[in-house]
Amino acid sequence: MSKDFDATNQTLDTATALTQEALAEPRTVRTTPAAGDQPPRKVSSVRRAQAYSEPISPQGLLLALKRRWRQATLIGVPALLCGTVLAWLVVPAHFTAFTLLSISSMQQRLVFKTADEDADFFTYQKTQKAMIRSRFVLNAALRRPGIAELETVRDETYPVQWLEGALVVDSHNSPEILKIALHGNRPKELAAIVNAVKDAYLEEVVLSDRKKRIARLNDLERIFEQTEEKVRQKEQRVENLAKQLGTGDAKALSFKQQMALEHFSLLKREHARIRFELMQEQIRDTAGGSLDSVALTQRSAFDGPGPGQQLTEQEARRMLIVSRIGQLKELIARYEKQVVDQNHPTLLEYREEVASLKKSLGQDPDKEESGSGTRLDLLKRQEELMSEELDKYAEMVKNIGTSSFELELMKTEIDQIATVSDRVGSEMEALRIELQSPTRVALIQEADVPQTRDMSRKRNLAGVAGVGSLFVSLLIIGVIEFHARRMTEPQDVSETLGLNLLGTLPAMPKSLLFWKQPKQARMAVWNNALIESIDSVRSILLHSSDEEQRKVIMVASASPGEGKTTLACQLAGSLARAGRKTLLVDCDIRRPRVHELLNVPLEMGLSELLTEGLLVSQVTHRTSEPNLHVIPAGQMNETALQAIARDGAADLFAELREEYEFVIVDTSPVLYVADGGAIGRNVDGAVLTVRSHTSRLPQVAVACERLEMLGIDIVGAVMVGVRQTLSGYGYSYDYHYGSTEARS
Repeated sequence: MSKDFDATNQTLDTATALTQEALAEPRTVRTTPAAGDQPPRKVSSVRRAQAYSEPISPQGLLLALKRRWRQATLIGVPALLCGTVLAWLVVPAHFTAFTLLSISSMQQRLVFKTADEDADFFTYQKTQKAMIRSRFVLNAALRRPGIAELETVRDETYPVQWLEGALVVDSHNSPEILKIALHGNRPKELAAIVNAVKDAYLEEVVLSDRKKRIARLNDLERIFEQTEEKVRQKEQRVENLAKQLGTGDAKALSFKQQMALEHFSLLKREHARIRFELMQEQIRDTAGGSLDSVALTQRSAFDGPGPGQQLTEQEARRMLIVSRIGQLKELIARYEKQVVDQNHPTLLEYREEVASLKKSLGQDPDKEESGSGTRLDLLKRQEELMSEELDKYAEMVKNIGTSSFELELMKTEIDQIATVSDRVGSEMEALRIELQSPTRVALIQEADVPQTRDMSRKRNLAGVAGVGSLFVSLLIIGVIEFHARRMTEPQDVSETLGLNLLGTLPAMPKSLLFWKQPKQARMAVWNNALIESIDSVRSILLHSSDEEQRKVIMVASASPGEGKTTLACQLAGSLARAGRKTLLVDCDIRRPRVHELLNVPLEMGLSELLTEGLLVSQVTHRTSEPNLHVIPAGQMNETALQAIARDGAADLFAELREEYEFVIVDTSPVLYVADGGAIGRNVDGAVLTVRSHTSRLPQVAVACERLEMLGIDIVGAVMVGVRQTLSGYGYSYDYHYGSTEARS
């Protein structure tokens, strides 16, 4: 090997103890642009709130278990075994007595399908299960002879509630077979109770269904008799109405009504003719004049003046007189019938007026018409008879129409009722036959006294207890890990904390790929990756320092064990290899580690420099790297702590700035010791270390906030222990340094 490679291995071998604490495979180094390209980002209030708290979610719990899958396995598997074994020991193996019932998928029938058949089998099955566990069935079972005296029943304060919860009703290898089972320690009593429940169910439910069908048959018979009686009543009414009308046929009634209407029309015409003749005779009798005057009066009264004819004033006056005479004669005749005294003043007045009107017509008032009275009376009698006949036929036509409509309506009602009656009768006859068919539920096997204990229930409960213990343990680990909010990915630094990601350091490889290689070869590949990663961080830091004149860099962490000492040693070594005169100062005087990693004595260090007035050269130690010097922590004392708390060793750092190009300061954890904050007042920037799968996001956020409040510029953060592949690093460094061991 070359001289450079030997020196590098001597420096890096000292850091193996800390870096081996990381877990899983490393991943490719990812770095952000140089700090000089953009100013350091601050932790915003929104991101800080996100870092402090986050609601629990299934995805978050799964990610938490993924981070701690080894611990979850180490705890979950014993919990699974313990839960299974404990349940196996605690849960007793009971006897199981059961009976089997058959439930047909459809109602069995001999010939006909009745309306009460239930086609939905699964609904019927669920209903029967519920009926078996119903209170009235269980009460009926407990009332059976000898059941209430059993010790199993007497041991229970509320037997019905106990039996309702203990009874198991489910399908037994087939949807059409129901299994009624009961677990316990008294096999004979269990069989007796199960058989009692079975018998109570068959009597109270299955036979009750048959009774319901019988009751339905009785209802159908009653309804059938009622409908038949209605049909008979309406048929009797139709028969009576047909007798009244002379026929019950609709066509015959229609023809009869038509004939009556025609005869009624003839009667009306004849009645009109008779009335005309009667009026003609009345005019002739009243006028007593010539035939011409009578004819003129007839034409005027009935036909009106013909074409080209006009009534004169004398003729019109004569017509009025004749009409008045007729009216007076009718009044006289009416009064003569009603008044006993024929010389009543009113009659005398009417007679005088008639005599006066006759004189005006040139007639003799005392002369009576001869021969006309007989014809006039005859016409009046005919008119009266014709009016009676018209009224009779009008009533007949009306009655025929109304009766015809009523007859048709009753026939329609009879047809409807007869249809319902036929349907009811068909259903009644079908049900009467189907009552002889077997029931839908039948007994397959009665409950026998069990001879062996049932281990399946014990195995099932033990398995459920084991799985439940595993689930609870995983849930507890997931919740604890979720609330820990550990940082796992490099993007947590930039996206959540808002810090520049300067780089990542790989974890010690533990994949099967590296297990197949010798330990020395694995260490060589890992050292190559570590050098490449730390050199990337160094490049970014140099670029930032050149632009902002950063010479004193503080390496800090939120909590112990997050890799700050490892990063400080590796970063100082990388700067020294780059030709920069570098000093590493161990300011963590409470728990110093730098002297162990770089193999320098602890005595004569920073504590002695601050308390005994020694020179810097007296406490500075050289390392195997020419450009790297170290000031160890020294022996801690109260005076040194007070000096750091007073001004943060301001004079010391002012002197070191003049002598060295870079000063790397390893400080105490920010959240636990105030030394880091005091020293941070004299540095140019701080680099925060975060260990993957170890650092907690809320604590790192608080550390960043504390550094910002102290006015310390956070250059960025480095994530330590990132799981990544190392094959590329191994190849490049083997070739560059010519290592044959790494290729073996």
